[in-house]
Amino acid sequence: MPKAAQSPSSVNAANHPNVLKRNQACHQCRRRKLKWFGLSQSLRPCSTCIRSHAHALAHAPAGHQLPPYPECTFDDVIDSVGPGDGPKSRYEKLERRINELEALLRQKEIAESNSQLPESSPGPSHSGPMLVSPSISHSGISVSSPLSTPPVTTMNINADAGSLPSLTEASTAAQNAYFTRSQAQGASTSASSLIYSTWPTRLPEPDLLRHLVELFFVFHPHSNRLLHASSFLTTLSFPPHHPKFPSTPLLHAICAIGSLYTAIVTSPPLPNLNEVEPDELFFQRHRLKESRPDSFAEEHAKIAKELADRQESLGEDLFRVLQARIVLTWFYWSHSRYAFVFVTSAHALRLAVPLGLNILPPFQSITNALRPASILPPARTVVEEEMRRNAFWLAYANERLHGFGNGWALSMDDNDVCQLLPLRGDQFDQGVSVPTAERQWAQSQDLLLVHLPKQVDSFILYIKGTIMISQVKTFNMRFRARHLAGDTSVTSPYKDTSQLSEHIDPRGSPAFLALDEVVSTFRVSFPPHLRSPITDSIVDPVLYTASLMPHWQVSNSITLHDPHADVQQRGCISALKILTSARAILDLIYSVSSTSFDITLLEPFCVFSWFIGGRVLVRFLKAAQEANSTEQIGTLRAELEFVHYAIAKVGERIPMAFRFAKMLRDLISNHCGDLPPVPLTDITFPRHSPEMLAGPGAELLQMYDRHISNAVPPVSLKSDLYDPVSYASFTP
Repeated sequence: MPKAAQSPSSVNAANHPNVLKRNQACHQCRRRKLKWFGLSQSLRPCSTCIRSHAHALAHAPAGHQLPPYPECTFDDVIDSVGPGDGPKSRYEKLERRINELEALLRQKEIAESNSQLPESSPGPSHSGPMLVSPSISHSGISVSSPLSTPPVTTMNINADAGSLPSLTEASTAAQNAYFTRSQAQGASTSASSLIYSTWPTRLPEPDLLRHLVELFFVFHPHSNRLLHASSFLTTLSFPPHHPKFPSTPLLHAICAIGSLYTAIVTSPPLPNLNEVEPDELFFQRHRLKESRPDSFAEEHAKIAKELADRQESLGEDLFRVLQARIVLTWFYWSHSRYAFVFVTSAHALRLAVPLGLNILPPFQSITNALRPASILPPARTVVEEEMRRNAFWLAYANERLHGFGNGWALSMDDNDVCQLLPLRGDQFDQGVSVPTAERQWAQSQDLLLVHLPKQVDSFILYIKGTIMISQVKTFNMRFRARHLAGDTSVTSPYKDTSQLSEHIDPRGSPAFLALDEVVSTFRVSFPPHLRSPITDSIVDPVLYTASLMPHWQVSNSITLHDPHADVQQRGCISALKILTSARAILDLIYSVSSTSFDITLLEPFCVFSWFIGGRVLVRFLKAAQEANSTEQIGTLRAELEFVHYAIAKVGERIPMAFRFAKMLRDLISNHCGDLPPVPLTDITFPRHSPEMLAGPGAELLQMYDRHISNAVPPVSLKSDLYDPVSYASFTP
């Protein structure tokens, strides 16, 4: 017999055995409120319908046609409900069905609105200027650029930022997509406003929010590690009251940092360095004196912090709060809010401790603590587990990289980190589970120099580089205390230096030599396919940052040797090492500047490393001036101008780089006097030619080799220089 469509019905059975459930009677008997005499669903049609049909046949008027069989339809049989299928489970099923219907309704509205638009209606003109916010225009940022590609309607969140011609062009394309969607959805009905009746009042409208989130995933180098992009964008389509809708503090933080990549919303203007010092730590005291209202980015950063503090105090959604604080750290650092960077990065790393993200069984405490190792419930999927691990490493990297520029203690000891390294990016995206035996731990032997072939990519090398930076800073911070305590690993066996001396030379100590060896060989240990961050003019920004971390590239060698370098003394191995590192920075700056990659997409640590390299060149320029070495003065000035040019170019969009450019210019003026600009054509790249050793650079190399026998302990200089680079040939 035919069945009618299933209708909702109660699943609660009556206690009395003779009382039928509502769906056990046929539709006809229920509609006519007749007593139903069927004893089971196998008796179809029921006896009541049979009698009614027989009566109708017997009393039918002449010529009236009746069906040969009675019409008797039933509901589908509902199986007995299992013990786990309670009211909550039914509510979740109903909620999922509602979400599906809402998604279908939105798709239908968008399709109808698109069909109403004329097919020849173009997007914004590609050759015309972009819409620029007043604050960005006032800052002097150029954001207009022609496009050679047609307008797009969706953003490719998996696109490599290094393959984009520039942030300007890509941002223009993104805005074209946003305006196209806005025009299409503006023609639709107001049904969406009914769907989002509970939309948070302080969040941007859904279209603008999605636009900023897409820009965040496309342009920020670590966005696809902090969040699983496809899953996050899916949850962004849910209604705000849905339990899987993204955390509100996290969305506000993304809105704040997303303002760096578009001119649709306003960003904070560049600071007026005539009123505030470039290295001002407490910028907020000057912000209070300004009469301008908060920009879009500043407003959402404040809201994100406010909501994160509230949820943290209530113990709600703590992992999302951690993610929001990581994004806020990126925002504060880009805008040179150093006090906020220091506090927020440390706060995020400390928050990871009660969440149990810094350790992994079996490395928990052996004591019977009252609190569990983690207050988070166990991860349900591989993606969720790896996302938690990535969040910890990003919080660790933020705190380490920012702390690299100050002399303050770190917020977490490396000995308290007993965690696996992250998965490869493709495995994380696909949710691939990799056994623990095939991965590396943070406390693994030779972690920095041994890279598992199947578990290495740019991000893993980046995390290893931050661990190396942490070890260098920890050594410098604790050296004097360890030396005073009589630690033999920091005591040179070649010199009897007083423990109370202010001039303790650590370069002969076993700990210094071991760390220097790791720093010197870190870059060489990279797998061949990851040794260059630029391939076919495509820049990998994460690998580029990792390439700035080793000895012959930058900062660690400078941090180790800069306090002990005497550029006036012949044979000073530390002076040669920091000059080699500074020149290697210059090569990397040129390499990335020679591509179409927009260097404003690099993370702040890159700009800081460039500044450190420029500061070293200032020391040598001053020494060259005192030695009246005309040739080297010209070379060093040209090199400094190029470093300053690169930092200033990033500073056109990123306030932190704007400050560093001013600091470098002031450093040159204070130490070397006011010098006229030098044409950048006075310096040629690349400088890795073997012929350089036959020139004046060979004399410097030979000079250091002659004095290397006096170094304690003996060091092989040539083994530390992997490529024959050019050196300053002045001899004081």
